[in-house]
Amino acid sequence: MNKTILASLLTLVLVFPVLAQANLGARPMGMGGAFAGLADDVNAIYVNPAGITSVKKESVLVSTRLIEGREYTMIGGVEKTPFGSLGIGYVGSTDPITGSLDLTTWDGESPVRYSSQTLYVSLAQDLNQQIRVPDNLGLLSLGVNVKFSSRKIGTTKGLSTDGGSNIDLDLASVFKPTDYLSFGLAMKNFMNAQPSPAVANLNTSDEKNSTLLAGISGNLFENAVTWSVEGRQVGCEWRPVDGLTLRAGRGNGNTTTGIGFNLNGFSVDYAYLNPTIVGNGAGPVHYWSVSITPKTESKAIAQNEPKKASVLPE
Repeated sequence: MNKTILASLLTLVLVFPVLAQANLGARPMGMGGAFAGLADDVNAIYVNPAGITSVKKESVLVSTRLIEGREYTMIGGVEKTPFGSLGIGYVGSTDPITGSLDLTTWDGESPVRYSSQTLYVSLAQDLNQQIRVPDNLGLLSLGVNVKFSSRKIGTTKGLSTDGGSNIDLDLASVFKPTDYLSFGLAMKNFMNAQPSPAVANLNTSDEKNSTLLAGISGNLFENAVTWSVEGRQVGCEWRPVDGLTLRAGRGNGNTTTGIGFNLNGFSVDYAYLNPTIVGNGAGPVHYWSVSITPKTESKAIAQNEPKKASVLPE
């Protein structure tokens, strides 16, 4: 039974045409954007919210994407609560307008920049913590994003005009049949809420259409190597020594590389994309992320351990 399920999921992951994700931090981008099946850190908020159950301690992530003429900021955090894992994320971007637009909307003044802000509220639950499931059936997590988005159009005079707003949902799941294998499935923009018609054709970084993401990831050589596949996107990361991670990937015809450093819960990650993924003559694309995951104090752990009766003679 389990082998049949695994084979079906693997087939879905390999053949389903997956669209590239725009909202990615340095670690997922260093792996070619293949993160739906891995989804084991704060980046999961933006790709597969069910994966935030893998974040065992409160964590914070700040990311930026450096492209000539464009601005991009990503901030997120995950916290454990009695109701499950809670994630809060924000993505803000400003891009030059490169698509078609009905200029009559703007009274003859040409729009030049498009900005968007999206607030993510994620909630995920590990079902194995709620119901009794045999260990050989694996672990299943379910998650949901509620997204609040707003958009503005900037003009040549430095003014801005409302470009519309909407609310949408992401539905997601992560299934781990073993400690070394993970499947992820996410329906992005489940409500399929579109931006206002005036900006529907803009080349922007926010998501506008419903998208199904399906991914698979795994670990090799005692977790020294992690690989991930998501449609036509594939990537891997290698940890040659503690605190150092090297990454490489390929997605949508572009190669990506990355590196990460971790010291006592403080991580810095970098990723590079070749210019062809952006087009329009844009230069190199650099991703930077900084994340903090405080370590649990050993004293606090000891307080939670049950006391043992003494058997020593008086």
